[in-house]
Amino acid sequence: MEQEQPYSYREQILWVLLIEAMIVAGLMFVSTFFWTSICGDSLKSCVDYDTSLGPIAFLLLSALRPFVFTPFFFMGLIAGPAFGTLHGTAYTLIGGLASTVIITGIGRILGKQLVTPWMTANLPQTSTFIRQQDYKIAFFLRLVPLVPFDLASLFFGALGFRWRHILWTTLAGSLPEALLFARMSSPTATLTESAFDTLALIAVAVILPLAAGEFLARRNGRSMWQQARLVYVELVNEVRRNNRIKRRTNLSPDRTPIILLYGFFSTRRSLRILERHLTAKGYDVISFNLGGLLGTFFTSSILDSATFIDGKIKRQLDRHGIKNIHIVAHSKGGLVALWWLLRMGGNQFCKKVVTLGTPFKGSRLTYLALITPLGLIWRDMWQMRPGSAFLKQLDRSPIPQGLDIYCFHSTRDRVATGKDGLYQPEPRSSQVHPIQLDEVSHFEFLSSRGVVDQIAAILGPPGPTKAKDNSESNAENVLLQQG
Repeated sequence: MEQEQPYSYREQILWVLLIEAMIVAGLMFVSTFFWTSICGDSLKSCVDYDTSLGPIAFLLLSALRPFVFTPFFFMGLIAGPAFGTLHGTAYTLIGGLASTVIITGIGRILGKQLVTPWMTANLPQTSTFIRQQDYKIAFFLRLVPLVPFDLASLFFGALGFRWRHILWTTLAGSLPEALLFARMSSPTATLTESAFDTLALIAVAVILPLAAGEFLARRNGRSMWQQARLVYVELVNEVRRNNRIKRRTNLSPDRTPIILLYGFFSTRRSLRILERHLTAKGYDVISFNLGGLLGTFFTSSILDSATFIDGKIKRQLDRHGIKNIHIVAHSKGGLVALWWLLRMGGNQFCKKVVTLGTPFKGSRLTYLALITPLGLIWRDMWQMRPGSAFLKQLDRSPIPQGLDIYCFHSTRDRVATGKDGLYQPEPRSSQVHPIQLDEVSHFEFLSSRGVVDQIAAILGPPGPTKAKDNSESNAENVLLQQG
């Protein structure tokens, strides 16, 4: 019987294109059905000057607009003939503020659960810098029509932008767009008049304030453009600085080192606290840059990554004369580790593997990427979706004798919730050891002292004590003092 292939890129492309086409068609149907139900038998009647909408009804529709997948400018087209240019512009802006508050609030909820922990683990300096520059970023995104209005609001909320900056930049940045479409839809306005009024408003409300701000910024020694570039520079510098790999030359063949693997869209920076805690307990710790987006953020295929670590681990074993290793892997890293151990003979070198919040049953969050063009690029998203051929084949993989798998999982984990973080092979095996820590969230697995203590208890003593040089001793003392 021919063995099922664990992954097909061609299948991924076909399914993602089909899914996205169906989603676009569905969104268009929902939007058209909603507005024709409100306005009449056609979308044209929604922007007809006879539309009889009161201000309260219009503002309620503006608040509902994001949930029926309607662009912001459409409300200006309705408001112009219903209320006139000036009042229509004002109502469009107020409705835009209302929808911004709702979408930003949703973004804040998602941000606290996923984005903030990820930024704290991977890019803490960049996260702080972005929040310091939030009003500049928000104002720029509001002025650029290529950035969807509600997507920008979701972005503001997820990154924790300050409310006062979100509101005033939304008001100022969306004013030209609101005026343009309210003016265009007025039955007495010509296209030339609409364009002239909008350009005049942009000159007064946007260009002059920007010019004044640029003048003041240059007097302080740095232009606004230079400040905007600092966001990109800070991001690049932090990524490079925190993901440099220092070659280990002091590994002892008498000790069993720990290989650390990080998760999806994370970097080596996310392992910093865990690595320091394990090192302070006396373990030799090794981690690799697993590549992916920008060569740093881990988005590579799980199968390709397993082949990659196979070569890296074997070179470390040969270089230092080491016979065995332990693996501690977070999230997607656990899938890479288990495929290497169960399907590529890695069990010859590793007898204990600890997984932290690994989505063995897949993660529904993968669908967020699969319904966007990212689903055509990131192969790991298709492999980690619930019910994928890769996960099914991993479940059917026999566990070699002598290998123990310890699965840390939690009901607070929003990526691999509850038993989704527990490897459950077919048939069940006593070599899989569930460790339930419901007080720990997905990224807290990488920083919790309780988790480190349990890992140390599982792996046992690190081996014979090595002589430390002064720099190592001083670094460890500082770590212990910092707690």
